[in-house]
Amino acid sequence: MSQPPQYGPPPQPGDRSPQQPSAPLPPLAPPPPPPSPAMPSRTPTVLSAAVTRRPAWRRPALIGLVLALLLAGGGWALWSFTGKASSGPKKPDDSVKGPAPGSVAWMAESRTKPDEKGMKSALGTWFTSSLVVKAEPDMVTAYDIKSGQKKWSFLLQGSLCAASRESEGDIAVVSVEYAGVCTHLIAFDLRDGHRTWEELLIDEKDAAAALTPAKWGKAALEIALHDGHAYMTWGKGEQTRRLADGKLVEEQKRDDACEKVDSAGGARLISITYCGKDKVRISSLDPKKLDKPRWSTSVDRNDGYFTIVSTDPLVLSQAPGKSGRDARYDFVVLDPESGKEKSRVAFNSFWLLGTCFLTTSGCTGPMTDKDSLYVSGKGVTMAYDLATGKERWTYKADANRFTQPVAVGDGQLVAYTVATPDRPGRLAYLDARTGKALRTVDHSDRERDRKNEAMMSRIEGFPRLRNDRLMLINDGGFEDAQAGMIFAISAPAKSG
Repeated sequence: MSQPPQYGPPPQPGDRSPQQPSAPLPPLAPPPPPPSPAMPSRTPTVLSAAVTRRPAWRRPALIGLVLALLLAGGGWALWSFTGKASSGPKKPDDSVKGPAPGSVAWMAESRTKPDEKGMKSALGTWFTSSLVVKAEPDMVTAYDIKSGQKKWSFLLQGSLCAASRESEGDIAVVSVEYAGVCTHLIAFDLRDGHRTWEELLIDEKDAAAALTPAKWGKAALEIALHDGHAYMTWGKGEQTRRLADGKLVEEQKRDDACEKVDSAGGARLISITYCGKDKVRISSLDPKKLDKPRWSTSVDRNDGYFTIVSTDPLVLSQAPGKSGRDARYDFVVLDPESGKEKSRVAFNSFWLLGTCFLTTSGCTGPMTDKDSLYVSGKGVTMAYDLATGKERWTYKADANRFTQPVAVGDGQLVAYTVATPDRPGRLAYLDARTGKALRTVDHSDRERDRKNEAMMSRIEGFPRLRNDRLMLINDGGFEDAQAGMIFAISAPAKSG
């Protein structure tokens, strides 16, 4: 769940760029994917039987635009972040075995630029065994991780405004604006893009009177998935729905409007609310009984702001109210059964000071495994023992560039040293016990590749290593019209 660093001052807690509603787009069904071992052929459906009614926000319009707006199936690996655009899909110059380690494997641009229609959100990235699925301001698209080939895509019926950080059973949930409020929920299958259900967060009969930004307080909608349920929390309430069909399970109203909310799912459902003047509440929730949390603890406001780094193990960041590049924060390990503090990793000046203030779950920079916390820093990646909070080791890289963890497993940690316009990026494969470098791989030193990689390293998003591809992914505020959506670099697990 961790996310990598963004450069520049982090947003203030609770801040999020306001989204302006756009004209609704016609509901589209994705084209059927080609048969393959990784993606079984199926005929996608738009709506399940449980949601056959058509409320006002789902009445079809301009169906004739479907074919015109859908991009053709097949390749959609664009190679034009900087430099001249190609005339069509293009494969990298590589051998039958695939692109060389460190070379650009593929790139993909956004269909909508951030200055169009006031759409500025690109929250939402999910993976299957073979696909990376990306939400952007007005559509969701799936790419083959290895080749970058577009497998399916569908348009959203408004501006994207929230997305689940997790997927569960190959299902993810996003929300788009309806009547100026982030309340139209859409669940879809990551394997082929078909919508499994669509619902309003609050019934449409109440929309005109209730769904105005003032009613929500300051806190934006957050979505988390856990144990077969979708959990939504916002300034004036929280609710859970069955992930299978969208049926409402539980709903709670709040007396005090919250100015900040946070949630994370996966192994546990954890929520953080800033609703009163004096306290911050951290809770482990039962999605079937929101009024009876498994545990709940209150923390004084002057103890700072909290962000959920991981739910398994349960790790939070804790920062004082001061933001900016001089902000400080600790990492706090909690007992998942009681919420009591088990250990604390104290602030280190080498750490990357970035966006540990994200209103969505996750903190940039760190990753966790069962026993350790790995934190990115300037010139270093540092490992800490979760049981004691003590430093295990420090891997020293380029002193002038940040180095961040991107994958951990099988006894290895992979650390990425970000590119600059003048210097290529680098992957280092480390022994997770000792921090010793087992091998390093420099990325492409072509000027265009360096500049594109450096640009993608600066955006709000996170790098992830999946299926022999290091992917720099735009996953946050979509502000840079020159940036792409995904930049994939060849990163085979074994050399040679």
